Amino acid sequence: MVEDALAGKIDLIITKSVLRFARNTVDSLSTIRKLKDNGCECYFEKENIWAFDSKGELLITIMSSLAQEECRSISENCTWGWRKRCADGKVTVPFGRFLGYDWGEDGNLVVNEEQAKTVRKIYGYFLQGRSPYQIAKMLTEQGIPIPGGKKVWGKAVVESILTNEKYKGDALLQKVYTTDFLTKKKKKNEGEVPQYYVEGNHEAIISPAVFDQVQILMQARELGKPQQQRKYFFQ
Repeated sequence: MVEDALAGKIDLIITKSVLRFARNTVDSLSTIRKLKDNGCECYFEKENIWAFDSKGELLITIMSSLAQEECRSISENCTWGWRKRCADGKVTVPFGRFLGYDWGEDGNLVVNEEQAKTVRKIYGYFLQGRSPYQIAKMLTEQGIPIPGGKKVWGKAVVESILTNEKYKGDALLQKVYTTDFLTKKKKKNEGEVPQYYVEGNHEAIISPAVFDQVQILMQARELGKPQQQRKYFFQ
Protein backbone atom coordinates (compact mmCIF):
# COMPACT_ATOMS: atom_id res chain seq x y z
CA MET A 1 0.00 0.00 0.00
CA VAL A 2 2.83 2.41 0.85
CA GLU A 3 4.46 1.60 -2.50
CA ASP A 4 1.21 2.41 -4.29
CA ALA A 5 0.91 5.67 -2.35
CA LEU A 6 4.47 6.67 -3.24
CA ALA A 7 3.65 5.86 -6.87
CA GLY A 8 0.73 8.32 -6.75
CA LYS A 9 -2.04 5.70 -6.80
CA ILE A 10 -3.36 6.59 -3.32
CA ASP A 11 -3.94 10.06 -1.90
CA LEU A 12 -5.38 9.14 1.53
CA ILE A 13 -4.54 6.37 3.99
CA ILE A 14 -6.92 5.87 6.94
CA THR A 15 -5.47 3.93 9.86
CA LYS A 16 -7.30 2.75 12.97
CA SER A 17 -4.55 4.03 15.30
CA VAL A 18 -0.91 5.07 15.39
CA LEU A 19 -0.11 1.72 17.02
CA ARG A 20 -1.27 -0.11 13.86
CA PHE A 21 0.77 2.07 11.49
CA ALA A 22 4.36 1.06 12.34
CA ARG A 23 6.39 -0.89 14.87
CA ASN A 24 8.33 2.05 16.24
CA THR A 25 8.55 5.83 16.26
CA VAL A 26 11.37 6.04 13.69
CA ASP A 27 9.58 3.86 11.12
CA SER A 28 6.32 5.70 11.69
CA LEU A 29 7.77 9.19 11.18
CA SER A 30 10.00 8.26 8.23
CA THR A 31 7.09 6.61 6.41
CA ILE A 32 4.72 9.50 7.08
CA ARG A 33 7.30 12.03 5.82
CA LYS A 34 7.76 10.03 2.61
CA LEU A 35 4.00 9.92 2.10
CA LYS A 36 3.63 13.65 2.77
CA ASP A 37 6.40 14.44 0.27
CA ASN A 38 4.42 12.47 -2.32
CA GLY A 39 1.11 14.16 -1.51
CA CYS A 40 -0.48 11.27 0.38
CA GLU A 41 -2.41 12.24 3.51
CA CYS A 42 -2.64 9.96 6.55
CA TYR A 43 -5.48 9.99 9.06
CA PHE A 44 -5.49 8.15 12.40
CA GLU A 45 -9.05 7.51 13.57
CA LYS A 46 -8.49 6.72 17.24
CA GLU A 47 -6.28 9.76 17.88
CA ASN A 48 -8.08 12.00 15.33
CA ILE A 49 -4.74 13.09 13.81
CA TRP A 50 -4.20 14.31 10.25
CA ALA A 51 -0.62 14.06 9.01
CA PHE A 52 -0.93 17.27 6.94
CA ASP A 53 -2.01 19.27 10.02
CA SER A 54 0.64 21.65 11.37
CA LYS A 55 0.65 19.82 14.71
CA GLY A 56 0.22 16.39 13.13
CA GLU A 57 3.85 15.30 13.17
CA LEU A 58 4.35 16.36 16.80
CA LEU A 59 1.24 14.46 17.89
CA ILE A 60 2.23 11.42 15.84
CA THR A 61 5.71 11.47 17.44
CA ILE A 62 4.19 11.52 20.92
CA MET A 63 1.59 8.85 20.17
CA SER A 64 4.12 6.63 18.37
CA SER A 65 6.43 6.81 21.38
CA LEU A 66 3.57 5.84 23.69
CA ALA A 67 2.55 3.03 21.33
CA GLN A 68 6.13 1.73 21.20
CA GLU A 69 6.32 1.67 25.01
CA GLU A 70 3.00 -0.16 25.10
CA CYS A 71 4.42 -2.78 22.74
CA ARG A 72 7.49 -3.09 24.95
CA SER A 73 5.32 -3.57 28.04
CA ILE A 74 3.15 -6.21 26.35
CA SER A 75 6.24 -8.02 25.08
CA GLU A 76 7.87 -8.01 28.52
CA ASN A 77 4.68 -9.36 30.11
CA CYS A 78 4.45 -12.13 27.49
CA THR A 79 8.14 -12.98 27.99
CA TRP A 80 7.69 -13.11 31.76
CA GLY A 81 4.66 -15.38 31.34
CA TRP A 82 6.55 -17.68 28.98
CA ARG A 83 9.56 -17.93 31.30
CA LYS A 84 7.26 -18.58 34.26
CA ARG A 85 5.73 -21.48 32.30
CA CYS A 86 9.23 -22.80 31.61
CA ALA A 87 10.21 -22.48 35.27
CA ASP A 88 7.03 -24.40 36.19
CA GLY A 89 8.02 -27.15 33.73
CA LYS A 90 5.14 -26.59 31.32
CA VAL A 91 6.12 -27.80 27.86
CA THR A 92 4.83 -26.30 24.61
CA VAL A 93 5.84 -27.35 21.09
CA PRO A 94 4.67 -26.36 17.57
CA PHE A 95 2.60 -29.50 17.02
CA GLY A 96 1.98 -28.71 13.35
CA ARG A 97 5.70 -29.12 12.67
CA PHE A 98 6.65 -31.55 15.45
CA LEU A 99 6.74 -35.17 14.35
CA GLY A 100 5.55 -37.90 16.69
CA TYR A 101 3.34 -36.07 19.17
CA ASP A 102 -0.12 -34.53 19.38
CA TRP A 103 -1.69 -32.06 21.79
CA GLY A 104 -3.18 -33.98 24.73
CA GLU A 105 -6.30 -33.12 26.72
CA ASP A 106 -4.13 -31.95 29.63
CA GLY A 107 -2.06 -29.76 27.31
CA ASN A 108 0.90 -32.14 27.37
CA LEU A 109 2.45 -34.24 24.61
CA VAL A 110 0.69 -37.46 23.59
CA VAL A 111 2.34 -39.96 21.24
CA ASN A 112 0.98 -40.08 17.70
CA GLU A 113 1.58 -43.74 16.98
CA GLU A 114 1.57 -43.40 13.18
CA GLN A 115 4.16 -40.60 13.23
CA ALA A 116 6.11 -42.33 15.98
CA LYS A 117 6.85 -45.18 13.54
CA THR A 118 8.77 -42.70 11.36
CA VAL A 119 10.72 -41.40 14.37
CA ARG A 120 11.71 -44.94 15.37
CA LYS A 121 12.63 -45.69 11.76
CA ILE A 122 14.97 -42.68 11.68
CA TYR A 123 16.74 -43.78 14.86
CA GLY A 124 16.91 -47.35 13.59
CA TYR A 125 18.46 -46.29 10.27
CA PHE A 126 21.05 -44.19 12.09
CA LEU A 127 22.05 -47.05 14.41
CA GLN A 128 22.45 -49.23 11.32
CA GLY A 129 25.15 -46.84 10.15
CA ARG A 130 23.30 -44.57 7.78
CA SER A 131 24.02 -40.82 7.79
CA PRO A 132 21.33 -38.13 8.24
CA TYR A 133 21.68 -37.30 4.53
CA GLN A 134 21.13 -40.94 3.53
CA ILE A 135 18.16 -41.21 5.90
CA ALA A 136 16.58 -38.06 4.45
CA LYS A 137 16.94 -39.45 0.94
CA MET A 138 15.41 -42.79 1.94
CA LEU A 139 12.41 -41.16 3.66
CA THR A 140 11.78 -38.95 0.63
CA GLU A 141 11.91 -41.95 -1.72
CA GLN A 142 9.48 -43.83 0.54
CA GLY A 143 7.03 -40.92 0.34
CA ILE A 144 6.85 -40.50 4.11
CA PRO A 145 5.24 -37.17 5.11
CA ILE A 146 7.60 -34.58 6.57
CA PRO A 147 6.71 -32.22 9.45
CA GLY A 148 5.21 -29.00 8.13
CA GLY A 149 3.77 -30.57 4.99
CA LYS A 150 6.88 -30.54 2.79
CA LYS A 151 7.56 -33.46 0.46
CA VAL A 152 11.35 -33.58 0.55
CA TRP A 153 13.25 -34.50 3.70
CA GLY A 154 16.41 -32.57 4.47
CA LYS A 155 19.53 -33.55 6.38
CA ALA A 156 18.91 -30.80 8.97
CA VAL A 157 15.40 -32.10 9.73
CA VAL A 158 16.71 -35.62 10.36
CA GLU A 159 19.49 -34.25 12.58
CA SER A 160 16.99 -32.22 14.61
CA ILE A 161 14.92 -35.35 15.24
CA LEU A 162 18.00 -37.36 16.21
CA THR A 163 19.06 -34.73 18.76
CA ASN A 164 15.72 -33.68 20.22
CA GLU A 165 15.50 -34.79 23.84
CA LYS A 166 11.69 -34.75 23.74
CA TYR A 167 11.77 -38.11 21.96
CA LYS A 168 13.13 -39.71 25.13
CA GLY A 169 10.42 -38.12 27.28
CA ASP A 170 12.39 -35.12 28.56
CA ALA A 171 12.18 -31.45 27.59
CA LEU A 172 14.78 -28.68 27.46
CA LEU A 173 12.89 -25.40 27.65
CA GLN A 174 13.85 -22.01 26.22
CA LYS A 175 16.28 -23.22 23.57
CA VAL A 176 15.75 -19.91 21.75
CA TYR A 177 14.70 -16.48 22.94
CA THR A 178 13.49 -13.20 21.42
CA THR A 179 16.23 -10.58 21.22
CA ASP A 180 14.13 -7.62 20.05
CA PHE A 181 10.48 -7.01 20.87
CA LEU A 182 10.04 -4.89 17.73
CA THR A 183 11.53 -7.20 15.11
CA LYS A 184 10.63 -10.41 16.99
CA LYS A 185 14.04 -11.74 16.01
CA LYS A 186 14.95 -14.98 17.77
CA LYS A 187 18.38 -16.31 18.73
CA LYS A 188 19.68 -19.65 19.94
CA ASN A 189 20.04 -19.52 23.70
CA GLU A 190 23.72 -19.90 24.53
CA GLY A 191 23.43 -18.99 28.20
CA GLU A 192 22.00 -15.49 27.81
CA VAL A 193 18.74 -16.47 29.54
CA PRO A 194 17.89 -19.38 31.88
CA GLN A 195 17.08 -22.82 30.50
CA TYR A 196 15.05 -25.49 32.26
CA TYR A 197 15.32 -29.26 31.84
CA VAL A 198 12.27 -31.38 32.67
CA GLU A 199 12.85 -35.13 33.05
CA GLY A 200 10.10 -37.66 32.37
CA ASN A 201 7.65 -35.00 31.23
CA HIS A 202 5.77 -37.21 28.77
CA GLU A 203 5.72 -40.66 27.18
CA ALA A 204 8.93 -41.43 25.32
CA ILE A 205 9.07 -42.64 21.72
CA ILE A 206 12.75 -43.56 21.97
CA SER A 207 14.18 -45.12 25.12
CA PRO A 208 16.68 -42.93 27.01
CA ALA A 209 19.38 -45.57 26.48
CA VAL A 210 18.92 -45.58 22.70
CA PHE A 211 18.73 -41.78 22.57
CA ASP A 212 21.96 -41.41 24.54
CA GLN A 213 23.67 -44.01 22.33
CA VAL A 214 22.69 -42.01 19.23
CA GLN A 215 24.15 -38.81 20.73
CA ILE A 216 27.45 -40.59 21.40
CA LEU A 217 27.56 -41.95 17.84
CA MET A 218 26.75 -38.53 16.36
CA GLN A 219 29.57 -36.91 18.31
CA ALA A 220 31.95 -39.70 17.29
CA ARG A 221 31.02 -39.30 13.61
CA GLU A 222 31.51 -35.52 13.86
CA LEU A 223 34.97 -36.01 15.34
CA GLY A 224 35.75 -38.63 12.72
CA LYS A 225 35.06 -36.36 9.76
CA PRO A 226 38.05 -35.45 7.56
CA GLN A 227 39.69 -32.18 8.53
CA GLN A 228 38.61 -30.40 5.33
CA GLN A 229 34.96 -31.19 6.03
CA ARG A 230 34.98 -29.67 9.49
CA LYS A 231 34.47 -25.95 9.92
CA TYR A 232 36.46 -23.82 12.32
CA PHE A 233 36.03 -20.18 13.19
CA PHE A 234 39.76 -19.53 13.46
CA GLN A 235 41.87 -20.78 10.56
